Amino acid sequence: MTKRDQYSFILNVLLPTIEREGLTIKTHGSGELTLSPEDPSVTCFIQDMRQRLTSALLRPAPPSSPYGV
Repeated sequence: MTKRDQYSFILNVLLPTIEREGLTIKTHGSGELTLSPEDPSVTCFIQDMRQRLTSALLRPAPPSSPYGV
């Protein structure tokens, strides 16, 4: 999956899911924190991510490397 594919997936799948269901952050040893979709921090997170990803997707993709990297 390319970086652009990842950005599109986050923008079109994950962010709408977070808007509907909220955001849960899980840690290995300290438990988890669930924030509702109406929480201001979740709203700001979604707005910021949407803006960053949309801007990144509007930039032209770099040319492919002739070396296949």
